[in-house]
Amino acid sequence: MHIPDGFLSFEITALMWIISIMFLAVAWRKAKSTYNQSLTPTLAVSSAFIFVAQMLNFPIAYGTSGHLVGGTFLAVVLGPYAAILSMTIVLLMQALFFADGGILAMGANIFNMAIIGGLSFFIFKLISGGNERGVKFYFGLSAASWLSVVLGALACGLEIGLSPVFSSAGGVAVTVPAMLFWHALIGLGEAAITTTILTQLYRLKPTVLGGLAYMRRGLHAGSS
Repeated sequence: MHIPDGFLSFEITALMWIISIMFLAVAWRKAKSTYNQSLTPTLAVSSAFIFVAQMLNFPIAYGTSGHLVGGTFLAVVLGPYAAILSMTIVLLMQALFFADGGILAMGANIFNMAIIGGLSFFIFKLISGGNERGVKFYFGLSAASWLSVVLGALACGLEIGLSPVFSSAGGVAVTVPAMLFWHALIGLGEAAITTTILTQLYRLKPTVLGGLAYMRRGLHAGSS
């Protein structure tokens, strides 16, 4: 889903930058109000972990491989808004130091992976019903992780399919099915890894999962 430069039209590039900047501004404000202490060390550690974790690939089929995206993982650990910021840092490091995703296309990449990944927390919250254990909890983690990858792939397929580079090759009729097919499989790996790590973290040290505390605050606010 890391779109390189030259794949997107100017209009889509500009639009995705505007949308992403708006989301990042809201995320920064919300995250600052959520964390009493400085956000900097928290974001540094979480971003470093996901940066390293994304280097580990798992095989899919026909020579295709996938890797952890980590949006839902960060959302449950940090809360949705800090997760958006942390994933954005990861994407910036990848683009600047490893040319993994373009600089001009960064707005689209941030939306597809950081914003959709962070906001998948609300899918988890909806499915789990606020439960922090049991079937709903595990299913919520798995479904949110899988959907974060699939929805990000859908957005990516639409962005590149609507751009002139792929119009002669069939546009969205080609790019969207291709992205969804492979990322539906990659999403299964994302769901398995995310659910396994987070359930073990919850058993060993539940206080680490700040996203659950964020969820509890939201539920209490909604019931008051």
